[in-house]
Amino acid sequence: MDIAKVLMLFALIAIGTANEKEKPVPYDPRCKSNRPPLQTRPCPHKSFVYVSYKRKCAWTCGKGSFETREECDGTCRTPVVCNWPYAPEHCSDPFPVYFFANSTGRCHLDNGGCRYYGNHFPTQKECQFTCKAG
Repeated sequence: MDIAKVLMLFALIAIGTANEKEKPVPYDPRCKSNRPPLQTRPCPHKSFVYVSYKRKCAWTCGKGSFETREECDGTCRTPVVCNWPYAPEHCSDPFPVYFFANSTGRCHLDNGGCRYYGNHFPTQKECQFTCKAG
């Protein structure tokens, strides 16, 4: 292959990838923390951490990763979000997400996703595992 063909190949790859918008990162690093919650009373400031081995959010006294349980559940996509209604979103660069529908007990594909939060899963496998769906 001569230099001109190699340069043309790189140019075509660059043009093809320049138009692709980046999807958000599907997994927030705060959801990988193994820090146990510190639950002392009295607690003047409660916040929340994700407890990965329990797959749930727990309150902690002091500075946790999340201000609210809802933010923790939504960001880390705990089983709690399977009961959240699926809300279609509108954005300029949608991408595929999976959501759990209580009415069918199954995970469904929506090609119009805008984020991975709550009942918006990056993969069907994660949706099925989290929501124990068929």
